[in-house]
Order: sequence, then C-alpha cells, then structure tokens
Amino acid sequence: MTRVIGVGMVKNEADIIEASVRHNLGYLDRIILFDHDSSDATPQILRAMAAEGLPISLLSPRTDRREFAFWQGEFTTGLARLAFEQHAAKHVVPIDADEFIDVASREALASVLDGCSDEIASIEWQTYVPGVDDEPGMHPIDSLRWRVDAGASALRKIVIPARAATGDWFISRGNHAFCRRNGNQSTIAPALPLEGMRLAHLPLRSPEQLAAKVLVGWLSRKLAYGASAVSTRNSWHFRALFERIIAGDVITMADVRSYSAAVYGFDRLPLPGDCDDIALVEHRLADPVPLCYTPRTAVDPARLLAVWASDLVDSLAASSERAR
Repeated sequence: MTRVIGVGMVKNEADIIEASVRHNLGYLDRIILFDHDSSDATPQILRAMAAEGLPISLLSPRTDRREFAFWQGEFTTGLARLAFEQHAAKHVVPIDADEFIDVASREALASVLDGCSDEIASIEWQTYVPGVDDEPGMHPIDSLRWRVDAGASALRKIVIPARAATGDWFISRGNHAFCRRNGNQSTIAPALPLEGMRLAHLPLRSPEQLAAKVLVGWLSRKLAYGASAVSTRNSWHFRALFERIIAGDVITMADVRSYSAAVYGFDRLPLPGDCDDIALVEHRLADPVPLCYTPRTAVDPARLLAVWASDLVDSLAASSERAR
C-alpha cells in the first residue's frame, strides 16, 4: 500500500493536537512534527502519544538556537525532505495541527493518491467554525460540525508524490503551493485537483485560544519581518486583532466564528453582518476518538505570552553574553 506521511510545524496547540494526530493516524503511516517552541503542553502530549507506540516523530529546536520568529515554509520543506529521504514516503501530506483528513477510508486515500503518482496534487481545504453553543473543553471532533461554504473562493492544500520531489523545490507558507527554484527565480508548479479527499480545518476554537494565537503570533511575525510586518500579507489578520486586544477589547465567541469564516474561508477581515450572511453547511466529520492527555482547562493567553517573552529575553541575553 502507498506509504503516506504527514509533516507539519506546531506551536501552542494543546487543545487540539491530540485529537488531530489520533484522527489523522487513521489514514497516515507516520506523522513528523516540528515543535516551534510551544509554551503549553503540546510537546508533552506528543511525547506521551509517541511513548504509547504511535508512529510520531517529534523534532524540537536545538537548545542553543531557539526559533522565535515564524518561518513555516522553510521548516515544512525540511520535514518533507526528511519524510522522503529517511522514511521512504511515497506521498507527503503537509498538515497543520488544526487540520483533519476527511476521506472515506485508508483504502480510499490510497486510491485517491494513486491518481497523482507523478504530479503535485491539491485537495480541498474546508474551514469550520465552532458552534455558538460549544462548551469549553468540547472534543474538537464534536466542534467540526459547521463548514464555511466558501464556493469558488476556497483555498487548496498540496500533496507531494516522491516522483515530483526532485531538483530544488520548496513548500510555500501555509502549504498552499509547491515551488521550484531556478537560480534566483521561483515558479509555482501546477497542481492536479484530487476528488474524494479533503482537509477539514478548525483554526479557531475559543476566545482564549484566539487571543493567545494573536498575541504570540503577531509578535513572532514582527521578529520575522521587522518593519515590513505592518504591510506583508502574512500578518494582516493578526495585526488587526492585536490592535483590538491592546486597546482593551474583549474577544468573544462571535469574534471566533466571524474571524474563522472571513479570514480562513474568504481571505479577508470580517464585515458587519457576516454572522448572518456567511453560509454554513452542517457536516460532521467523524466520531470523536478518546483523548488521554488533552488539558481540560481553558487556554491561558497571558501565561503563553509570558513564557514566550521570557524565553525570548533569555535568548537575547545569552546572545549578548556570547558577543562579549
């Protein structure tokens, strides 16, 4: 059977990582993950699942070179190369912690991928919003109920067959495109649309998780992009919410739903009336898998920001000492 390996970078996903990994391993032979300096229980949860014997490979930053900025494409490209070179992958599926494979069965997945043995493929990326009555600590699979009907605006994600991963190539930020380099130039490779396989995407789950994502995410992007962070398309949705939070606004479940739908479904900021105008389709993904290690408590944005800032200060101090 086709050997299919998932790869991805994770950061502060303790509320969803166990559910997504256990679900996705029902279709994948292995998942290789890079923990990007999580401040929560994400790495501990992954290590506990690996200790059970689940096929998880967890990579972490070297202790002498912490990675506080956000370079998703570079990390994911490296993980994909590792999957091909060391784990004999026939296909690599770049997959984030908040994404769940939606396909009829493992056999159906192999059949779908047999149709792209030589070409880069693309699959539907379907964003979901939590329900208005979702309770704190609800199983993520139970929150995968309301899908945004994005129509022609829907983005897609790539799947990479081993035969296509030749030459100088890289995966774009967000795993939306496969690019080839030729000197200083790069081009996006055409992708074959696949039917019968999708990625269900639950990016925002609670007001606390959204606030933590924005606070750490925006500052990470300022580190990565410097002054251009205010203009790059890689930061716009974080910047707007960050400004709201520091102005004293309280993030609500209505914000969670409207930002999920607008940003990830239509690539724009929410508009007045979105909650009433954006079409949602009820579609349940699967039965929830039992969870063993997921915290029952809500995400704590202040704690995650404090740990991230403290580690950054320690890293800067260590760099200053080495420079003396």
